[in-house]
Amino acid sequence: MKLRIPYLLATFVAIASCLYLADTRSLKAAPLVNIHTISGESIDLALPDGKTRLITFWAPDCPISERNIPSVKWLQEHFAHEAFEVVAIAMPYSKPAQINSYVEKHAISYPVAHDSNSEMTDAFPGVRFTPTTFLIDVDGNIIWKHIGRMKGSEAKAQIADALQPQQLAKR
Repeated sequence: MKLRIPYLLATFVAIASCLYLADTRSLKAAPLVNIHTISGESIDLALPDGKTRLITFWAPDCPISERNIPSVKWLQEHFAHEAFEVVAIAMPYSKPAQINSYVEKHAISYPVAHDSNSEMTDAFPGVRFTPTTFLIDVDGNIIWKHIGRMKGSEAKAQIADALQPQQLAKR
């Protein structure tokens, strides 16, 4: 009986940790923030502009963020002819020189912002680790959240599902 208690306790802690990290209760409307990119562009999440958006929080010194870049670039290219946009947001502790160098090194063509004052990381639910990715539908609702390494195929399915009502409305 003594042996089972640690296993039960470990199981409970693991489940509680997953629920804490997933933070699914707060997946509702996207925060109404204005994102200022490093190129000077302004993206207002209060005005979805009929776009589905993939927002990914990352850091230049995060190896998992770097491993996600090919998937994110592929998604951007795959859905280039749809009402879809990728926006990358560098964490507050990232240095501007690091961000610019990283964007240039990886030839990132989607909008990149630096959350220098923590406004965006505080506004989005549960941004505790990098990368943390959100999918926001055309109505401004967060419909998917992913923490860690992202599989392009999983994200593709989520994006395709979000874009389907738009495609049907065009017909």
